[in-house]
Amino acid sequence: MTERFIPENELKQAVREVLAEMLGLDAISQASALRQWYDTDPAYQLLGLDDAEQLREAVRSQLLRLGHEVRDRRKPNAKLPRYQFHIEKCQKRLSERPERRWAG
Repeated sequence: MTERFIPENELKQAVREVLAEMLGLDAISQASALRQWYDTDPAYQLLGLDDAEQLREAVRSQLLRLGHEVRDRRKPNAKLPRYQFHIEKCQKRLSERPERRWAG
C-alpha cells in the first residue's frame, strides 16, 4: 500500500472549506480568503506581533516597504498615514534572513 501525501497548505485549505460548509459560512469564508490587505490593528495580530507600534516601526525602518508589503491609504491632505499591510508579503519579508532583507 502506498501512502499519499498532499502539501500542508492544500490540506489546510481543504479542511477550511469542509468546516465552512458544515458551519454554513461558505460565502463568508471565501470572501475573507480573498482579502489580502489589513489595517494596522488587525495586521499586527495576524502577524503575531505584540502591538501596532511594532508594525509602524517596521515601516519607519524600511523593514516593511511602502509599495511592496505596505500601502498608505490616507485621504488627500491627511498628515498621518493610514497603513495597510499585505499579510502574506509581510510574513515572507519578516521570515527572510536579515542579511538578505537589506541586500536589495
